Amino acid sequence: MRNIFDGIKVIDFTSTAAGPTATALLADFGAEVIKVERPKVGDDSRQFMPQFEGNSMTHMWCNRGKKSLVVDMQDPIGVEIVEKLILQADIVVESFRPGTMAKFGFDYDNLKKINPRIIMCSVSGYGQTGPDSHKPGYDIVAQALSGAMDLTGDPDGPPVRSGLVLADYCAGYNAFAGMVAALYYRERTGKGQHVDIALLDCLIGMNSFVEAAGLGHKPTRTGNHHGMLAPFGVFKGKSEYAIICAPNLKLWSLLCTVMGRTDFIEDPLFNTSPNRIKNIDKMITEIEQWLKTFDKIDEPVAMMDKAGIPCAKILTSNDVISNEHLKVREMIIELETPSGKKISARGNHLKFSEAKAILRKAPKLGEHEDQILKLIGYDDVKIAELKSKWGC
Repeated sequence: MRNIFDGIKVIDFTSTAAGPTATALLADFGAEVIKVERPKVGDDSRQFMPQFEGNSMTHMWCNRGKKSLVVDMQDPIGVEIVEKLILQADIVVESFRPGTMAKFGFDYDNLKKINPRIIMCSVSGYGQTGPDSHKPGYDIVAQALSGAMDLTGDPDGPPVRSGLVLADYCAGYNAFAGMVAALYYRERTGKGQHVDIALLDCLIGMNSFVEAAGLGHKPTRTGNHHGMLAPFGVFKGKSEYAIICAPNLKLWSLLCTVMGRTDFIEDPLFNTSPNRIKNIDKMITEIEQWLKTFDKIDEPVAMMDKAGIPCAKILTSNDVISNEHLKVREMIIELETPSGKKISARGNHLKFSEAKAILRKAPKLGEHEDQILKLIGYDDVKIAELKSKWGC
């Protein structure tokens, strides 16, 4: 075996980010992922910005290592093609609104009649059950409904959307984990199953304030500083920002020493975490006055780092792509584009001692039409007819 999922065949009906992220991870570790796309336009993410040589960066990353097959699901021959693919598949993944796959005859009850060992993974905004399951869902909707936006921003300001795409990638990673667990279950029992992943569920699972709310507390935004730990937040230097985490006595003492203010260690305003919380504005002022004695934030960050204080300069995305640690970790890599050129991109975050992620280029729309259709019994004449009919 060359990689973890060698020999595993995946039929991918997903689009945008969540589902494609899950199937890209399978492809990185050896699975054959056949991405079924609509005629002419393909996955919606092919149109997303920014673009490089007419190719969406989002699409290239989320669909790396896959094969593209154009199929018109409104055409009976398209349904026939999909059914033949399912007969040979291990996993079917979809990200339509609940009920859509049933319209094509490919809901889980029908899939397991075609292939009893099949694993189906459905990724949606609200899940396959519940009163809201029929609604369309996007990342920002899940952020709103999970409480995440209410917890983000300044106390006196409005709720704030995360700068990162949270729900889509969280759902994608959980869908990957769910499919892997289902493969293991099938290995032990011989049975496939349906994996149901919702963007909203995934963010609810990350909201550690739910239990506090259940006790009657009313958690909400605390801005750039922690509501119960101090110092634990964002501090401004002359023109740059740093994170400083020194909430206990040991770390606070180290910070005071680095700042040259050992008098703060026993100062009744700052000598305990509750006192630092009570006097947080004055504490922030003292720390930021010290940071502003340096032209660059890197110098005080290096001093704190040397002393063993958890801290970091706040990097831009432009800083990130040149970060040496991330390059060594292969989290910043050179990803091949459909034209064969290389661009800086994110690597695979899963590191194994016995297997390695291989990130290959994303496919052009319908790039593997001939190859896939021939393998399931269609001849050159029929393939040419379908390609002409579907405009691919």
